[in-house]
Amino acid sequence: MRFLVVHDANPRKRGEAQGEAFRDSIHDLAAIRWELLARRSRIKDNHTLRELAHAHVKTLEELAPDLAEEFHGVASASGVDPESLIVLNNYTDIRDVGPDPEGEEGGCSIIYGRGADGPVVGQTWDMHATAEPFVCVLDLRGSAVPIPSVVFTVTGCLGMMGLNQNGLAVCINNLTPTDARIGLIWPALVRQMLTYPTAREALEHLQRAQLGSGHNYFIADESNAWNVETTGERKVVTTDDPGSCFWHTNHYLSDELQPLEAPIYPTSTTKERYEKLCKLMGGETQLDIQRAKDILGSHEGYPRSICSHPLGDGDPSSSKTCGAVVCSIRDRALHAAAGCVHGAEYHVFGVNGEVQ
Repeated sequence: MRFLVVHDANPRKRGEAQGEAFRDSIHDLAAIRWELLARRSRIKDNHTLRELAHAHVKTLEELAPDLAEEFHGVASASGVDPESLIVLNNYTDIRDVGPDPEGEEGGCSIIYGRGADGPVVGQTWDMHATAEPFVCVLDLRGSAVPIPSVVFTVTGCLGMMGLNQNGLAVCINNLTPTDARIGLIWPALVRQMLTYPTAREALEHLQRAQLGSGHNYFIADESNAWNVETTGERKVVTTDDPGSCFWHTNHYLSDELQPLEAPIYPTSTTKERYEKLCKLMGGETQLDIQRAKDILGSHEGYPRSICSHPLGDGDPSSSKTCGAVVCSIRDRALHAAAGCVHGAEYHVFGVNGEVQ
């Protein structure tokens, strides 16, 4: 598990620190993501794809100037051009833009509940198998950000999910709508939400955000919890009960948004994982950290399990579980593991810099 402490107050220097630390990895992952985009996007003209990526860079500069500075710091220090780096950060959303989008074959599973450890939220991170070696954790502390946080991500990416010092946790999983457009890249939105002291304020920010494509966002602190399904243009809260267990995979639950869902990929595991979570979570009245890890690492129905391994024909670009996080909101600790998480040993990252 790669780990980097970023503490410079200057956004450009924060990005340069990541770009220098992970230069070779960022090059490699950017190349992988660009090849995947060229293969799986409905837009087959390379020049058009690069123009689309450039438009997302300009939108990032407009909607999140500090994070855009950090982004450009990563690009300059790693030697990866901004358009390639935006695809590294925002591959799924850019892939969704164009005619007749199609959902992905895998995807992440989110779970939430309360128990002896207080509120706990966690998720698998399922992506193309070639992404697994690039998993890392960034510690954004001190003067680097308004509120210190730890984020689970991949090298070169601003952040995919995280926990801040106030106990605000943000988890996500991908959804594929038919109204994708140019918008704020979702890793920047995750980072923006983590600058707020409460889940309610983070929710309000999400409700105002100019999105590009669909994601499911779970936002929680010690007092509140919300799940929000989004498309490129729509947002619907599907739960707001902090006292209940909740789970989500990669298809829309909202009746209002289901008509905007792209066709589910023929080999997708999303419905199977959701049904397994219904069995594992449906009878739960409490959820603690170890139980969350056990559920996220479940191999029931392997390889099409919650910890997922359906590598079709050995294709390394096929989806699998590349890692997982469990956020202990009360203890302000993010538990993270890379790769298969069935029985995995998690590293524990406190938001004040301690690592166990």
